[in-house]
Amino acid sequence: MELHARRRLLVAGGTEQGAAIRAFVRDAVAAFGGSKHASDDLVQAVDEVACNVLLHGYGGQAGEVELQAEMHDRRIEITILDRAPVFDPTGPVDPGAPQPPRRPGTAGVGLHLARTMTDAVRHHVRPGGGNEVTLVRAIDDRTDPAEEG
Repeated sequence: MELHARRRLLVAGGTEQGAAIRAFVRDAVAAFGGSKHASDDLVQAVDEVACNVLLHGYGGQAGEVELQAEMHDRRIEITILDRAPVFDPTGPVDPGAPQPPRRPGTAGVGLHLARTMTDAVRHHVRPGGGNEVTLVRAIDDRTDPAEEG
């Protein structure tokens, strides 16, 4: 059985917190022994979900996001917790829902990327409101040509 300490980061504000979030994910993946490819995938996926929360979930207002990183059975799990209105990123995008102005064709692209770069995406509604989104990625299931000898 592998034992790794849970890592945690709490950020408050807006999308300017992106650098801290990306650094947290890179550091956690490295501490768990993940490959550069796994790190790149998780950094991109977590950044997409966290930015959606900070940009859309809190409606342009400052908000709080907590990130937790753990490893179970050679799979890194990064959980993003917020108190924004409930939104399930694992479901289909509702074309009838009101959307903020954006470039045509970009709605849902970030969530699609997050799903593509991870092995699983789970969503739960938090007690008292908000979202708990967990992104799961194996640390070594894909070969990174740059890391081969």
